[in-house]
Amino acid sequence: MNNVVLIGRLTKDPEARYLPTTGTPIATFTLAIDRDYKNKDGSTSTDFIPVELMGKPAEFVMNYITKGRLVTVQGSIRVDRYEKDGEKRSFTKVAGRRIEALDKKKDGEVEPAPATFEAVNDDDVPF
Repeated sequence: MNNVVLIGRLTKDPEARYLPTTGTPIATFTLAIDRDYKNKDGSTSTDFIPVELMGKPAEFVMNYITKGRLVTVQGSIRVDRYEKDGEKRSFTKVAGRRIEALDKKKDGEVEPAPATFEAVNDDDVPF
């Protein structure tokens, strides 16, 4: 079973792009998540987790989620393998299926209607 649920804050505004063949929106961002223990010096370590959403969830993120917002993301761990300059590399990220804002909007932002979205089926993605 490959299922992950994360709660964290966006480190910067999401980046948007679209699949050239279908026009499907893709939003990428990084979540900052504090670990649940303190170091010997009393400080807390933070993990920075890359997240990618497609379809309706990506549109929601592009329109309503900004840097610093607290969100929960449900999805799966994905390891992408590729080759660059003859060297094999891998990149681990969360392929999100659902996202929900957990905090109130900042002053001046439009608050969206509460919504939870399901992502597109992985079999529909051409890569």
